[in-house]
Amino acid sequence: MKKSIVCFVVFLMSATATFAANDEREEDRVKEAGTVLKEILNIPDDIPKDLIDRAECAIILPSVKKGAFGIGGSYGRGVMVCRSGALYTGRWGAPALYALEGVSIGFQLGGQATDFVLLVMNPKGAK
Repeated sequence: MKKSIVCFVVFLMSATATFAANDEREEDRVKEAGTVLKEILNIPDDIPKDLIDRAECAIILPSVKKGAFGIGGSYGRGVMVCRSGALYTGRWGAPALYALEGVSIGFQLGGQATDFVLLVMNPKGAK
């Protein structure tokens, strides 16, 4: 009986540590996305303000990594923020966490890391 209680407590402690680590990673992902968006909006040839005002959602993927040697792959994690309201015209809401993954085949060699800011301009894209 004591052995099962000790095992259960150890399990709960490890699960709590895992969830705390996930929370920290998610918080870091949101902070990185905010930093990328701030940097892009501060450059001289930034995204036009009227375009951002018309956007229904914004997807920010900081440091999407791509690599290939014949067979390639890409991987990145970021956030999506949408406007509230039935027609996506209200205030900006809370971020949702997303991942971008892909595989490719063909003549390719190399690697890179890129920051992406995607604007969703219609309700169909937001859904």
